[in-house]
Amino acid sequence: MHARTRDRDRGIGLLVVLVWLSLLASAALGVALATSAEAPASGALHERVRLGRGAESAAALALASLGAVVDWRFVPTVGVASPFVDGPPGLRPLGAATLDLLAETSLRTCGRPAPCDDVSTSVSSVPRPWGVRNPRWRLVVHAPLADVDATAGAACACYVVAWVADDPADDDGDPLLDAPSGLAGHGVLLVRGAAFGEGGGLAEVEALVAKPCRRGVGACTGIRVQSWSVVGGGAP
Repeated sequence: MHARTRDRDRGIGLLVVLVWLSLLASAALGVALATSAEAPASGALHERVRLGRGAESAAALALASLGAVVDWRFVPTVGVASPFVDGPPGLRPLGAATLDLLAETSLRTCGRPAPCDDVSTSVSSVPRPWGVRNPRWRLVVHAPLADVDATAGAACACYVVAWVADDPADDDGDPLLDAPSGLAGHGVLLVRGAAFGEGGGLAEVEALVAKPCRRGVGACTGIRVQSWSVVGGGAP
């Protein structure tokens, strides 16, 4: 595929994502304004809804970045270059608290905020049951939602983060590489999207995504979402 075609497709993908973000944000903002006098419990529900939409937005932005990558073979190792970042990973102010992007990545990779090693990452647990195939999450998106889209940021004053990892069910058994062509799991990755609220709230979603392949066509193109789920309780 020519560079001009890739740039055009990437631009179209980003435009679709941003329009979708704006529509979600407008709906969420309308609900928030219409119910601003309701009880605190209702306010908490609306906050969860807003954060949930923010997490979905983070995952969608990660998909837009993945869509610009022709070959996903090394994505689980090096991640993806994305325009939706606000500088090198590290500490970020979030309301009265501080968000540590590196610690949050480690929490999802090995269950602790300290840097992960192969031993800790390969321990089987309820959220990470695949042992040596457990995902090695790589940051793709990290920025205030308002920096991506002002309307979305007005509806959810949250910080969005997304990670990508190899599909732990693929046939190569290597969590640092996408399965090569011809093996089950080729062109399949995991994406995790999260939204962190200024008041300490958190919502997360996870998607299994694939680059569809057609018989007789050398390259796999596009992105198909094969499954989409809420990460229970917002826990890593």
